[in-house]
Amino acid sequence: MAIVFEMWAECSTQAACAALMAHFSGLELNLLTGRTVSWAACAEGDAPAMTAWSSDLSRRGVRTLQDALEATECGIRLHHHLRVGPDFRFARIAWEASLVSAADLGEYVTQQPSGRPRLDLQCVLDDALYRQLGSPEGYVLFRDGYWWQRYLGERYLPLLGNDQSQLNDLCRALLPEYFGGP
Repeated sequence: MAIVFEMWAECSTQAACAALMAHFSGLELNLLTGRTVSWAACAEGDAPAMTAWSSDLSRRGVRTLQDALEATECGIRLHHHLRVGPDFRFARIAWEASLVSAADLGEYVTQQPSGRPRLDLQCVLDDALYRQLGSPEGYVLFRDGYWWQRYLGERYLPLLGNDQSQLNDLCRALLPEYFGGP
């Protein structure tokens, strides 16, 4: 099963979705490493929603430090491209970003002791959706008419990675229960 780094976006109309899809389809990002990452975009069913993804990135999530660095750089560059793109309602850039839709956002809202809502999800909301969710604290202006919780990048966990065999062997020897041993 593939784990894909992607951008999921929902729009108010099919025309807006087609414009956003055209904005991301064929996008090429030149990374700091010299690699070029090409992006494709497609509509998602009958809803005005789209996904952009690249087959040039890991299809297994973050398994190496390089996976985390490349996905993070792509996340930064995709947010910049989104900032100058056509209108949308909701966008999220993450591993398996399409698993959370705008309709699901209410499930991620918690009330803070201050009484203000908190949406602990890195995403971009249009002004109407931001206000519908109660103007969650921690969100700042992304561009005119849009709010976001700033993108923090992707996490690399060395003990769960594929590129740290000596470290994993040491952990198995000293803490055998860590990986489900005795």
